[in-house]
Amino acid sequence: MKKVCRNFLIILSLSSLLFLFSCMGNDEAFNMPISGKIPDEQADSVRIISTTKDVIDYELTAVHFYKYYSTKQTFADTVFVTFFNVDGSVKSTLECNKAEVDDAKNTLTGIGDVVVVSENGTMKAPFIVLDRNTNVLYAKNGVILLRENNILKGEEMESNLDLDRVEITKVSAEGKLNEDEVNW
Repeated sequence: MKKVCRNFLIILSLSSLLFLFSCMGNDEAFNMPISGKIPDEQADSVRIISTTKDVIDYELTAVHFYKYYSTKQTFADTVFVTFFNVDGSVKSTLECNKAEVDDAKNTLTGIGDVVVVSENGTMKAPFIVLDRNTNVLYAKNGVILLRENNILKGEEMESNLDLDRVEITKVSAEGKLNEDEVNW
């Protein structure tokens, strides 16, 4: 009987230690995007499809997703968004390390290794803000625009999601200039 009790206590002790160590390594659950506030919704491996009538506007996937009703904010990490044209073809894609959606302002902010790809090129920046009302994209803190074999670099950029109309400040370029395409 003493041996059974002793074995039970050993197993109980080991189980308690395993539980304690497994909880200590999971700090992610306590690092909420809004410090000190528990989200109203939280999900992992999320896929969201937004539609207008029968047309898909965009599809968003994220590894983690946190929604706060009171501030009308949504936070996500490891984000990939596909934007669609009315005919269902892909307009562009956006990926970033973290995203913040402000439903009150109707903006999406991409933070960290932001990449936007369309048939008109590829834009890379550490930080972007997308105005979802106008689909105007603002990139800050250094931006690179790749088109064919040409590279444009600048401090800030404003563009649409198609990357066909682009304004870049403090621009430098690498590549070949086709004078027919230059509009001075």
